[in-house]
Amino acid sequence: MPIRQLNDEGRERWGAFELAIAGTSHVGRIRRVNQDAFDRFDYPERGEILVAVADGLGGHRGGEVASKMAIGTLGKLCGESEGDASTRLTTAIERADAEIRKLASKDRTLKGMGTTVVALLLCESGPCYVAHVGDSRLYRLRRGEFRPLTEDHSVVALLVRDGAISQEEARDHPKRNQILRALGVHDDVEVEIAPLDIEPGDALLLCSDGLYAMLPDEDLGALTERAPDPDAGVAWMIDAANQAGGTDNITAVMVQISESND
Repeated sequence: MPIRQLNDEGRERWGAFELAIAGTSHVGRIRRVNQDAFDRFDYPERGEILVAVADGLGGHRGGEVASKMAIGTLGKLCGESEGDASTRLTTAIERADAEIRKLASKDRTLKGMGTTVVALLLCESGPCYVAHVGDSRLYRLRRGEFRPLTEDHSVVALLVRDGAISQEEARDHPKRNQILRALGVHDDVEVEIAPLDIEPGDALLLCSDGLYAMLPDEDLGALTERAPDPDAGVAWMIDAANQAGGTDNITAVMVQISESND
């Protein structure tokens, strides 16, 4: 299982902080094709780093194409566009949605393809931003508290918010895989974006539903807290998710933030 260390030397100086970032993706134990994608993009002239995870939907080939398109388009346009960080991130996701729909309209084998996305834009000048569409998530571990910072755009999440079912019931609900928003699926897309503060000691986890569907949040939190570095953390998580069944593709990207020693 290859681990991509998404920075050159394990830890790197970034403004007042040091960062360590790593990610990995695994096809799981059931699927034959991995339709997840992830990557890191650097915009040094802006003092920004973007990390993102996408989970493709639709057909043997379509989901894989859609997720890779989303990540590539997002990374390119977020760095090239004008405007503040929030606007650039939102616009890049909207453009990715349009590009996916455009390609699907031209290639019949890709008809109906789509993808979720969760993106974290780290900004030296602050604030940072998290944006997402669908049910891929961002979690944060801070001072021993591990919790999601995104709310799934899904049928089950809506039922939980309305009090119709509990969190425990949601894990095994028959509609747990039905999402309400995705890139490439509708004529337009509604991007949810929010500012995010960071501080030394934080650990951030971006992941597809193939991870958290296999492991309860308390287990993910324990693995995040124990991890000496992101490489170990994401490796442990993929292994644990596969041991728990590995019924879907599994992707995890971890960002550890520490105080700079300089």
